[in-house]
Formats: sequence, structure tokens, C-alpha cells
Amino acid sequence: MGQFLDKTIKDVVENMNQRYFLPDIQREYVWLSKPKENKIEEFFDSILRGYPIGSFLFWKLNKNDFETSAESTVDSGKLNFQLYKFIENFDERKPHNEKISIDQINVDELSVVLDGQQRITSLYIGLKGSRTLKRPYGRWDDPNAFEEKHLYLNIRYAPVADDPEKNNYEFKFKGEGDDLSADDSHYWFKVREILRLNSINSYARKNDLSDDDIEVLEKLQNACCRDWLISYFEEKEKSLDKVLQIFIRVNSGGTQLSYSDMLMSILTATFSTDIRKNMNEFVDTFSVNGFGVMGRDQVLKTCLLLSECDTKFILKNFNKANIGRVEKNWRNITDAISSAIKLLGEFGYRDMLSSAYIVSVVAMAMHRFGEGAAKRDRDELRKFVRNAQITGYFSASLDTKLAIFANAFSDAESFSDINQKLAVHPSSPLKVSNDDIEGMLERGYGYAVFPVLQALYADIDFSTQAFHVDHIYPRSKFTGPNKQVPDGHHGNANLLYNLQLLPGETNQEKSDKDPEEWLKYHFGNDADKIRAYKEANYIPADFELTWENLEEFEEKRRERILEKLKSVFLQK
Repeated sequence: MGQFLDKTIKDVVENMNQRYFLPDIQREYVWLSKPKENKIEEFFDSILRGYPIGSFLFWKLNKNDFETSAESTVDSGKLNFQLYKFIENFDERKPHNEKISIDQINVDELSVVLDGQQRITSLYIGLKGSRTLKRPYGRWDDPNAFEEKHLYLNIRYAPVADDPEKNNYEFKFKGEGDDLSADDSHYWFKVREILRLNSINSYARKNDLSDDDIEVLEKLQNACCRDWLISYFEEKEKSLDKVLQIFIRVNSGGTQLSYSDMLMSILTATFSTDIRKNMNEFVDTFSVNGFGVMGRDQVLKTCLLLSECDTKFILKNFNKANIGRVEKNWRNITDAISSAIKLLGEFGYRDMLSSAYIVSVVAMAMHRFGEGAAKRDRDELRKFVRNAQITGYFSASLDTKLAIFANAFSDAESFSDINQKLAVHPSSPLKVSNDDIEGMLERGYGYAVFPVLQALYADIDFSTQAFHVDHIYPRSKFTGPNKQVPDGHHGNANLLYNLQLLPGETNQEKSDKDPEEWLKYHFGNDADKIRAYKEANYIPADFELTWENLEEFEEKRRERILEKLKSVFLQK
């Protein structure tokens, strides 16, 4: 029988990763996935304001209740699931919890946290650790783009009013380059120091603090070190089935446990290898390479698809037989997904892919037809990706459409067969209609217009160099006081008629130059090359690209683009 108990924040924080651990069924820490929401800062503000911070659920166990590595070959009858450490120093390049074995734990009594991970991790980061995030516009491969910061409290912050919608206390993460100077309205106290501050009065005398400053520090010390703010229910029964039911029930609100979190925990407990670590490393590579759309959930779906299982996220599809298939095929599955990502990169879709389901289908082709598909079926695969992006095919009825593809693959000999079957499918045809083509002319800058430009520039090889979506008339000059822009055109800079594909280096050279100015800069006085450039970009060879001619330019280029798109998509 469990019971409710209380502890101080300090009691819990100082025993993190020594007595308190996470089970493998817990999802990972997410409060810093959107740092602009300031969830940690608001949480600490709530604590100082005396707001309730919710209850917690701990599972009290003894170290001897767990199966150890020495017992792993026999049926010991003990608990057999993986524990993980809490994150102390969060780094978004390595945002995953570290695995710990029972043999590494040095205490006998453990508390496994079933509810409250996000709040407890935030306390840990604020009172013991740090957080490292990428600066805005920084590059992931640049170590200098990442800043380590610690949590500080401005003890001289004076809110305008006691507004429950706004913070009463100013908590901020600050690093080496941030201003920590003191003045009448600022004194930045490093929050972690409160755990080892024996005498606030002594600290106040050394740092010339006022009575108001001392009052804030005393409130922080009481909240973290003296008041019993951690109210928790302690479950003692050693039944994993019961605890799983409790876990699912308590995680039906708050930061919800996604279904894939539960399914991932089943894989973690069932796989003979560390599937969670492998999955994290696998998925992390996608973001770095421009395919962050392919997350863990979609990898799990792709595992089911490539193992010829039902892809719906329901528990019965993660039965022992299906998990055995996934583990047996894990290497082939990940190779197929990696090959799909590589091919999509060669097609130019880095940071341009609208749906991860496209990756799953291309991976299925790699798995079904082998590496030769990347060469033999290259044009058909590119046609599928282009058409799926243009029509928004994977925007609804996703599991149904994945099942349609699985069925189409069952007797197909090439991806050409797949495209032919899908084009005439009675309920979900994948083809570009005349209405779709008319709509393409109104598409704007971004991943929605990229496949259209691919159709217009079919001869471009994206595998040899990077190409950028470029504005023929510079976008920057459509706004502001530019009186050359005709009435009604100020919001049209991003439309298809003004877009082209240029090699990345050429686009950087072009910058914000007006089109005729850039053509003379790029081609010199070679009139033939300028004429050839215009013809290749659906512009009449002798047309002068001036602002006065913008309306006529739009009309003529839209006409040429429409003719080309119809020839590409409506050919018999």
C-alpha cells in the first residue's frame, strides 16, 4: 500500500542520480525543446510565489529487487527494466538521458520517478546544472554556436503589479558573455548557490545587500531548502504490471506520454540490444543532415512497414512476434532509411521535405528492390516525391495511405509499377491534376514551391552542388519606399513567377542586385549568354528586366511556366 509523503527540494535534488532515477517507460525531457517558452524560469517563479507545483509519484524499490547483469542468463524472477539518469547539464546536441546499470548504483533504496520528471529535471538543471543551447542562426556543426548558461535570480526585480499572468520574480539563464553587473534594479544571484549558502546575513554583509534583497534570498532559501514542497505518493508494490497501469493513468494529462513513448519502452524492454540508444543516435543524424522531419515516431512506423506489419500505433501491433521481426531486420531497416535519406538529399530535399511518410515510402523501395533501385528507379522515385509534395498527398488518412503503398509493393517489380498503380487508385490517386497546376502558379517561397521548380528545371543535378530558390527581382525591394514596384505587387515577391533555381555560390554573388544589373555583372557584355539565361528561365530572350516591366514580366513568365507544367504533368 502506498502513502503520501513530503520532502524538501534540496533533499531530492542532492540525491538525483544516486537514489532517484527514471524508468525506460518515461519520455525524454522536453521543457527546453522550446526555450522561448521559459518553462523553467516560470516554474521557479511559481515556487517563490508559493503556488502549488503539483504532486509527484515515486516507486520505492530496493536494489536487490532488480535483476543484475550477473543474473541476466537465468530466470531470477526479479524486475527486469532499464533505469536512466536525470539530465543535469542539458545540451541540445546530446539531449538524451544516460543509461545506468543496477551494478553502478551505490545505495540500496531507490526511488523510480513515475510522474514529475519534467519538473524534477528542471529543478536539477536550475539548482545543480546548466543548459547549453544553439544561438539563433548558429550552425549545428560550429561548436562556438552553443552557449552554456546557468540559472540566475535578479533579487532586485520589482514587478509592476501582482499579475498572475506575469512573473513576479526575474529568473534568467546567463552565460559568460552576459551582463551580471549590479545596480539599483539588478543583482544577479546564481540560483545553485542557495543550496550551500549557510548564512544569508553573512553573504549580505559581504555583498552590501539591502533588507529587501535579503528578504528575496530568504524566500528562495526557504523554498529550496526548508519548506516541504515536494509532495509525493510512494508506491511500494513490486508489480510491474500494476505500475505500468498507474503510469499510463497519471500520464493522461500534463506533458502527455505519446503512444510511441509507450511503444518505445516495450521495444527497450524486449530488444537484446540497447534500442533506445541506437534509435536516438539514428534520429539525431537526420536533423543535422536536413531531415529533422523524420523523427522517432516515423522510424517506428517504418520499422513496422518494412517488417510487413500493420503500421497503426496500437499495442497489438507491437506484439512479441512483430518486435522479433523488427529486431531481426533492424540493420536492414536502418540501412534502407539511411539510403532513402541519402537519395532524397541528392534530389535536393534537405530542409525541403513536407512529410516523413515520403521517407518511409522511399525506404520501402530501397528495402524491397535493393540499392539498385536508387539507380534504376531514380526518375520514378523523384517523380513520386515531387508529386507527393505538390499534391500534399500525405496530409490526411496517413495510415490508410501507408497501407495502400504496402499493398502496391506486394507484387511490384519496380517503382514504375508503384507510380502506375497509385495514379489510378480508386480512393486515393496520386497524380497531378489541371487544378493542381493552376494552383502551382500561386505557390510561394519555401518547400511548397521547390518541387514545382524541380519540374521546371528538370536537368539540374542536385547531387553535385547545392541550389537555392532565388528571387529574380530582389525580394527586399518589394517592400518599403520602393516606388518602382507597381501597385498591387508589393506582396508578390515570393510567388512562383519571380522564383528560379540558382547554384548556391551564384545566388550569394547575385545578392540584392536588380536583374539586369546582375546579368551584366555575371555575364559581362556577352549578349548571347544573357539571352540564353533568359530563355532557360522562361523569360523572352529580348525582354528587359526592369521594374517598369514587372507586370508584363509576370504575365509572360506565368504563361511560359504554365505551358511547361502542363507538358510535364499532363502528358499522356
